[in-house]
Amino acid sequence: MKFALVAVIWLILVGGLSLYTFERDRRQPPPVAAETVPEAPMEAHTLEITPGFATAADPFALRSDPAAAATLLVRVAGRELYRSDKPLPAGVTLTVHPVPGLVLGHNEIYLRAVPPQGEALDHAVRVRLWQGGRVVLDQTLWGEKGAVVSGTLPFELAGAGEAHHER
Repeated sequence: MKFALVAVIWLILVGGLSLYTFERDRRQPPPVAAETVPEAPMEAHTLEITPGFATAADPFALRSDPAAAATLLVRVAGRELYRSDKPLPAGVTLTVHPVPGLVLGHNEIYLRAVPPQGEALDHAVRVRLWQGGRVVLDQTLWGEKGAVVSGTLPFELAGAGEAHHER
C-alpha cells in the first residue's frame, strides 16, 4: 500500500511539474525581430585624421596582437577601417574614402595613436568626418604627457535629405 501511495504522489508531482513547464513555454510571446538600421552610402563619407605628432610603434605592445602593435588604428562599428604599422609623420592628414560601416543614426569611431617613446608632451589627433561637403564630426583627441592617444568619438548621422540637429 505504501508503494502505491508513493507512486501516486510521484506521478502527481512530476505530472504537475511537466504540465506547468509545458504551459509556461507555450504561452511565451514570439521572439522580437531585430530592428534593421539602414546603412549610409559609403561613397558620401570621407574621414580625415591629422596627428599632431609623429606616430611610433608601442614598445610595450604584445607582439602576438597585431592591433596592439599598430602605430595608428581606426575602427568603425567594430570593424577595422585603417591600420598603419609604420610610423606616420606629424601634421600630415590621412584621408580614408569611402568609410564603410556607418549607419543612419548613432555611430562611433574608435581611434588609437601611439606617440614616440620618451616625449612627455601632450599630444593630439584631429578627426573630421565629411558627408559630401558638410562636416559631420570635427573633434580632437588628446593624450597627456606622452600617453597613447585613444578614444571613442560618438556622432549622429542623418540621411541626405534630413537636417543635422545637435542635441
